[in-house]
Amino acid sequence: LSKKNISTSDAFFWRTDNGYFTIFKFSDLLYLYLNENFTEVEILFYDKFNNLIKKKDIQKIDLSNKFIIDKKFLDGVEDYGVFYIFHKTKKEINSVIRNSCYTGYSFNKCLPSFVHGNLITSTKSFDGKFQDFGIIGSSFFKENIYKVQNFYNFDKTELAIMNPTKSDLEININDKKIMLKSCCSKILDLGRDETISIKSKCYLLRPIIFNYNDNYL
Repeated sequence: LSKKNISTSDAFFWRTDNGYFTIFKFSDLLYLYLNENFTEVEILFYDKFNNLIKKKDIQKIDLSNKFIIDKKFLDGVEDYGVFYIFHKTKKEINSVIRNSCYTGYSFNKCLPSFVHGNLITSTKSFDGKFQDFGIIGSSFFKENIYKVQNFYNFDKTELAIMNPTKSDLEININDKKIMLKSCCSKILDLGRDETISIKSKCYLLRPIIFNYNDNYL
């Protein structure tokens, strides 16, 4: 990234479908590393078709923060999509910060399983004048293969995947082809497949894997 004074964000999956709710945990990085007080965050929620459905501004955040994303929080929406978090400050730090955070998923009110962010997909300047989404590159000709180390003996596996590029993307997952527009997301039921192979022209297409054992993740 050539620009400075910007906040970068991974694309975090939210789920309120099929008995899910989502927990989001994040830290005040500007205070933690730069001793900057009175920092704020802006969190943008998008549905699976990349439509903005909610914006949450939090002022005077704590060092450690947590909130729940359920259908009540999203005004009755029972579905899935992605969200981004951007830090805001008036101070120029001449640097770039990334908040990978932790997202937890609770299925049928069971204990949540947490994952951390795994791919920067968006940027926004501290003053809000510049923002960019879908910043991951792709190849014109070569297909890239990402093989997931999945576990065995589960009832079923779901794969949550998002197109982090600016273009439409054809994705081949275990010989199943899907098309995703820029920044759109998809959750696929892979049954009991023991291997997962993802082919696309995206340089790095990293999914989130949900493995089920009865009602447990």
